Amino acid sequence: MVPFLSRIAVAATLLLVSSHSVFAHTQGMHISNVYARATFPMAATGAVYLSLMNHHNEAVTLVAIDVASSVAQEAQIHTTVMDGDVMRMREVAEGVKIGPHGTALFAPGGMHVMLMGLTKGLNDGESFELTLTFDNHDPVTITVPVKKDNQGSTHHHH
Repeated sequence: MVPFLSRIAVAATLLLVSSHSVFAHTQGMHISNVYARATFPMAATGAVYLSLMNHHNEAVTLVAIDVASSVAQEAQIHTTVMDGDVMRMREVAEGVKIGPHGTALFAPGGMHVMLMGLTKGLNDGESFELTLTFDNHDPVTITVPVKKDNQGSTHHHH
């Protein structure tokens, strides 16, 4: 009965998700709320946000994210940290561990995917693919829609 109730809770949560959600459910991972923030035309960096839900009974680690060279030179997992009175972004080179039945949220002001060396700006309405690699699992490729910023600033400093 508990698994059934868990599925209902997950389904109810998914109904509350915003209109820019893209869902993938593969290999015990549920990927949702995927989008990239639109940038200005000559931007060198961009940000991608998403939610990862681990439906395994053991921890899973997101170890790498890849992007096509036609979009950017590389994709990195970043987090935002306070350095005195200044917020700075730092690469999370060791990956992101998601506990059993846990969630990792990549959101503005926190963890995010940083696209470094954009080949051109990210325009509202366009999309591109990212490949997520988890330890002990096959890579998962997702489509990332580009959306206008509704959170405030659209510029990341590195």
